[in-house]
Amino acid sequence: MPLYLYLDVYASGSVPLGWRPVRGGTVKYPVRNRAVLFVLRTLRAGRWQKVIKKGNSGEIHYFEHESGAVAGVKFFW
Repeated sequence: MPLYLYLDVYASGSVPLGWRPVRGGTVKYPVRNRAVLFVLRTLRAGRWQKVIKKGNSGEIHYFEHESGAVAGVKFFW
């Protein structure tokens, strides 16, 4: 699956309208998969994190660059 770079999670088109994050529902950790990290660093060099963010109607999983750009946004009910 190719990864695309977006300015934020809403720009990806994967997050439904009306979705809002829940306070305290965010988990961030370093990208451990070296193959995925290599692909992310070809998009933009620097530090990447895996983010899981719970919301009012589901949760989103994505990769976040230190600049705030995101890639690989997926929404789960």
